[in-house]
Amino acid sequence: MVYQMKKRAAVRPQPALPYSIQAPVRGLILNEPLARAKPGGALVLENFVPTSTGVRTRGGSLKTATIGGSVKRLWTFKSGQVDELFASDDEHIYKISNVIDAVTIPAAAVSEQTNGYYSIAQFGTAGGNFLYAVNGADDAQLYDGDTWKRINTLSTPAITGIATASFSFVWSFANRLFFVEEGTMNAWFLPIDSIGGAAQVFSLAGLFQEGGSLLYGGKWSMDAGDGLDDKCVFVSTEGEVAVFQGTNPGSRDANNWQKVGVYKITAPMGPNATMQAGGDFLMGVEDGIVPISQAVNKDAAALSLSAVSRNIEPAWKKEVGIRGARPWEIMKWPSNNMMVVSLPADEGVPTLCFVANLETGAWTTFTGWDIQCMAHYNGAGYFGTKAGTIHRMEETGSDDGMPFTCTMVCLPDQLKSPGVYKTVESARATFLANIPFNPKISASVDYKTKLPTPPSSAMNTSNDLWDRGKWDQAKFDAGSSLNVFTRWLSMGVSGFAISPQVQITSGTSLALKAELIQIDLLYRLGQVMV
Repeated sequence: MVYQMKKRAAVRPQPALPYSIQAPVRGLILNEPLARAKPGGALVLENFVPTSTGVRTRGGSLKTATIGGSVKRLWTFKSGQVDELFASDDEHIYKISNVIDAVTIPAAAVSEQTNGYYSIAQFGTAGGNFLYAVNGADDAQLYDGDTWKRINTLSTPAITGIATASFSFVWSFANRLFFVEEGTMNAWFLPIDSIGGAAQVFSLAGLFQEGGSLLYGGKWSMDAGDGLDDKCVFVSTEGEVAVFQGTNPGSRDANNWQKVGVYKITAPMGPNATMQAGGDFLMGVEDGIVPISQAVNKDAAALSLSAVSRNIEPAWKKEVGIRGARPWEIMKWPSNNMMVVSLPADEGVPTLCFVANLETGAWTTFTGWDIQCMAHYNGAGYFGTKAGTIHRMEETGSDDGMPFTCTMVCLPDQLKSPGVYKTVESARATFLANIPFNPKISASVDYKTKLPTPPSSAMNTSNDLWDRGKWDQAKFDAGSSLNVFTRWLSMGVSGFAISPQVQITSGTSLALKAELIQIDLLYRLGQVMV
C-alpha cells in the first residue's frame, strides 16, 4: 500500500496592521490606571505645550536684564501710558523695563532693604494710582508712578497705629487696603479709598485654632467681577481659611461685615501661589491647586479630587516634598493661554515648573528655566533666576543660546489587543512646523519608560532673521508659515503595551513651532503568552 503525503499549505505572513494614536491633547496624566489609560494622554510631557489640536514645542527664553543679587520677586505697575516692570533682590528694588542692555546692572530705585520677597498691591484713589510693596522686615514702600517712598508713622502719607515694617502681605478689598502683620493672626486695614491713615486691626485669633499665623488674603466673587457678593478671604500658614462678607471690618453691624465660614485646606505653598480665575480664587496648597468655591463645600481630605491639578497629583505631591521649603508662585498668562507654576529650589535640584493650558486644563512640565519668581508684563511672561538675571519666556528657539529637548511619552496603548504580544515595525509622526527639524521617534513597551539619546537641534535659521541676513540671500519670511512634516521610520520594538515617544531638540535663533498632530503605527500581532 502506498501512502501519499499531503502537502501542507504555506503559512502566509500576517499583514501589518495600521493604528493611529492622537497627540496627547489631555496633557500629562498621572492619575489613571496604566492598563486602561484613555487616549490623548501622556506619561511624560516635557517642554511640549498641550493645545486643543495637538502638542507644540515650547519657545526658548531670552535674557533681558540683570540685577545685583538673586531675583526674589518680579512685579508690574501700570497707570495710563505708564507700564513698568520691577525686580528685587534682598537689598534693592530695580526698574528693569528700560535697561541699557541685558548684562548691565541698572541703578537701584530703592536701596538698604533687608528682605527681597515682597507682596505687591496696586491701588487707585482720587489722587492717582499707587503701588504698595511690603516684605515683613522693612518699612512699606509706596510707588506713585515716578518715585518710591518709605511709609511709616512720620511719612506723608503716613500709616499710624502699627509699624509698617511688620506688614508681610497686602491686598485690596471693598475699596480698602488690607495688610497681614507678620507672624500673627492680625490683619490691618486702612480707611476707604486711602493709601494712609489710622490702621485698624482685625484679629482672626479666635477663628483659627490650628496654630501658625495669618499668611495672605484675597478676594472671592461669585460673578467674576466686583459686586455685592464679593467675599474677603483670609488664609493661615496651617491651611485654615476664613471667609467674610461686607465692606467694613470695623463695623459691628452684620449688614456691613459678617463671617461666612471657616474651612480647612492643606498648607499653602506660598503667599503668591494664588490666581484669580473669573471670580473664583485659586490657591496652591500641598494637595494641588484648589478653588475656594470647592473648599467651602468639601472636606479637606476630599479636596484633591476637585483640584485643578488633579491629573498631575502624584508629581505635585512629590515636588512638594522636594521643593516645599521655598515659596511657590502662580502666574496667569492670558495672551499665551497658560498658567505657570514656579517650583523654586536650592542648588542641586533640577529646574522644573508646571504649566497648564487655561482653555483645556491640560498639564505639562517645563525644564531648563531656573524660575525663582514670575511676572506678566506687556503681554509676555518673565522670570527671575538665582543668578540675578531676568528672562522673557517663549522667546527665540533656545534658552539664551543653549539648546533644550522636548520629550513626549504617550500613555501605554494595547492597540485594541489586550494581552497579545505585538511587534511595531514602523511609525510616523505628523507635525505642522515652521522650519525643518530633526524629530526622533521611538517607543517604550510594557509600562517601562526608556528613552534614547535626544536628537540634534533643528537647523539654525539665524541668517534669515531681519537685520542679520544678507539682502537677496536671506529668506526674511522664514518660519512664518506652517508646513506638514511626516516620514515613516523603522521601529522594531515588541511588547504587550506600546508607548510611542517623540523627542525634539531646539537650539535655533528663530523659535521652532512644531505641533505634533498624530502618530501612526504599523504592527503585527503575535500570540497570547502564558
